[in-house]
Formats: sequence, C-alpha cells, structure tokens
Amino acid sequence: MAWKIASLYIASVIGAGFASGQELVQFFARFGSSAYLGIGLTTFVLSCCGGRTLYKCASWGLGDYNQLIRQLNRYLAPYLDLFYTAFLILGTAIMFAGAEAVLLEAAQIRGGMYLTAILVLAPLMIGPKGVLNLNGYLVPFMIILIVSVSVVSIINGRFTHAPAMPMAVPYGVLYAGYNYGYSLAVFAGIGELGVSKEAAKHGGWIGGMTLGILIFLIATALFASPPAALNAPIPMLALAIQIGPVMGTLYGLAIWMAMYTTALAHALAVVQRLNGLVFSGWLPTTGLVLAVVLLIARLGFVPLIGITYPLFGVAGLYLLYLVLQR
Repeated sequence: MAWKIASLYIASVIGAGFASGQELVQFFARFGSSAYLGIGLTTFVLSCCGGRTLYKCASWGLGDYNQLIRQLNRYLAPYLDLFYTAFLILGTAIMFAGAEAVLLEAAQIRGGMYLTAILVLAPLMIGPKGVLNLNGYLVPFMIILIVSVSVVSIINGRFTHAPAMPMAVPYGVLYAGYNYGYSLAVFAGIGELGVSKEAAKHGGWIGGMTLGILIFLIATALFASPPAALNAPIPMLALAIQIGPVMGTLYGLAIWMAMYTTALAHALAVVQRLNGLVFSGWLPTTGLVLAVVLLIARLGFVPLIGITYPLFGVAGLYLLYLVLQR
C-alpha cells in the first residue's frame, strides 16, 4: 500500500514540465552547480514534509482538501477552498493542453486533449481506488524511461562548468512549494482509501525521495548535454532522440503519460471536493469538472503555465507553513 500512495504522490508531481525537463531547466539547471543545493531542499520538503502531511491526513480521516483547509485555518477556509479549486482546475487544464500539443507533435494525433479526457474519465468512474491502482502500474514505467534517458545521457555526455548562481536556493524552495501545494489536494483525500497512518507516512517518504532522485538525474543529464538540447522546448525529449528514434518515441509516450497521470490525480481531488456540492452523484460531478477543464484547456499550454505555477508556488509554501504548525 505504501508504494501505491507513493505512486499517487509521484503522479501528482511528475507532469508535463517535470518529465519534459523544461521545469528543471527553469528551476535548477540554469543555475549551474548550485542547482544541487536547490535540489536538496526540494527533496527534503517533498519527502519529509510530504510524509508528515500524509500521516496527519490519514490520522484525521479526511475526505477532500476542503476538510483539510478547515483543519488548518477556519477563518480563511472559504477563500482558500475557492482558490485551491480554481488552481487545481487550471492545473488539470494545463495537462490536457499539454497532451494536445505532445500528441500532435509526436504522433500527428489531433484532439489529444479530448482523448486524454476520455481516458481520465474511465478510472474516475471506478472511484479513488481505481485511480490509485492505475497509477501504481503507470508510474514505474515512467520512472524506468526517465532513469534510462538520464543515465545514458550522463554516460555519453560532456560536462561543462557553468557558474554557480545563488538564486538556485529560493527557486528550489519555490519549486517544492508549488509541487507540495498541488500534492496536498491528493493527500487530503487519503482518508477515503482506508490507508493506515504508517503506510501513508512511508508512502510520502518513498514518493518524495523518488522525486528527488529523478530531479537529480534529470538535472545532471541536462548539465552533461550540449547547449542545443538544454535550450530545446522539450529538453529530455531532445536527449532521448539523440539516443535513438525508438527511445525518442518511447519518451514521447512517457511525457504524455506524465501529463495523463497528473491530470488524473488533480481531477480526482476536484471531483472529491465537488461531489455532492453541485450534483449529488459521482458521474455528473465528474462530467462537469472535465467539461470545465476542457473549455479552459483551449487557452493553450504555455499561457496557462505562465499564469498558474508561480502564484501557486507561494500558496503552496503558505499551506506548508500551516501544516507544519499543526
């Protein structure tokens, strides 16, 4: 059970920007060797704080993130609840928009966001345990591909000594903050799964440490890559293509799967929150959430990222502060 919890945690973080390498260029690789300080801080927050938060959520027996927010701050709860719901919907829309772009570029498939929405709908109809089980199978496949491309690129690469920049530390904290913020919505629904406190805590530690190792490997592979790959729109895909066309195709699939699993985790959190609030059934609530997400996703991948991630990073750090006080 601890691995299933860890898989759900990893799935909520390992979205389009993470698997593509673009997030890690912006938050780590461009800062030279000091990036490893930021990676260390990010790993600490995601593992230590993630494990502690999951332990508390399992102890409190929560069903959705509104219940968690009320535990943390009753006075701000209505505003934080609205803010959180909006950003989770935006986060899901980002994954759908990214799926549209990746499938069009990699496989010439149009309507990728609608295909992804259908595939999100299917496990959501089964309920939270269906999502948990599916992520338990998909996440290892993504991890294997990310590790393979990273390790081969490190072995074949040539390291350059970029100057260290002190901004790596605050950027590492901000990166941990927004990933923690998105994951917190998934953590909050853990009470519905009947998970023990110890399994939840161990799942948080395993998930956070796994994410930290993956960040370290990707960042190191980017340091060893030529400037052209580092400046590519999808740096890790560029490295995979350098290894060979088969690996390039497989890694393109891995990026789409990362978007899919993250969209699934975020959509699950929103449906858990809104179920019974707008409609009284799981099916109509799921349909409403996906319809709204698809409408927003039409704005496009890049504009949505520019709006959502920086703001939610600050919000995630505030929520982390509230959790650690309890």
